[in-house]
Amino acid sequence: MAVRTKNGRVVTDADLDRMAADAEAGYDLSTWKRRAGRPSLSTTNTGAHSPRITTRVPEELRAKVASRASSEGKSVSAVMRSLLEAYAGEDSVVRKSSAHRA
Repeated sequence: MAVRTKNGRVVTDADLDRMAADAEAGYDLSTWKRRAGRPSLSTTNTGAHSPRITTRVPEELRAKVASRASSEGKSVSAVMRSLLEAYAGEDSVVRKSSAHRA
């Protein structure tokens, strides 16, 4: 299987040899500039860290979710965020109504 760059160009053995030689020779880190990471998902604090939630699922479920998300033009992460937001919203409604009855 061919290795491709982000823009689709096939990386040849000569390219790999050149990159390996460059790495072995060392890089001049004095010219290195830090790049910004992924943007925050927070709507109130744009500089806030967006923590990860990791879970394990059966491969079949992962494949079904990935397929459906792709057909809807969404990422699996976007689907999971939407499900978590709905769950958190329902949970807070249940708590409010339970507290109201007590």
